[in-house]
Amino acid sequence: MSLDADFAEMAALFGPPPKVIWLRCGNQPTLVVEAIVRDHAAAILAFEHDDAACLEIY
Repeated sequence: MSLDADFAEMAALFGPPPKVIWLRCGNQPTLVVEAIVRDHAAAILAFEHDDAACLEIY
């Protein structure tokens, strides 16, 4: 899980593993990031079994 685009680019180039969750929310307080992650919990769990290398969360 990262805010950094470099990890998403590497995942796209080389594929998994590792799988990357790219947070597209910018710098936010920890509580805001926690809420975003919790709101997307179902998508994150589905991503575990997906063939995709990167999951973008807004």
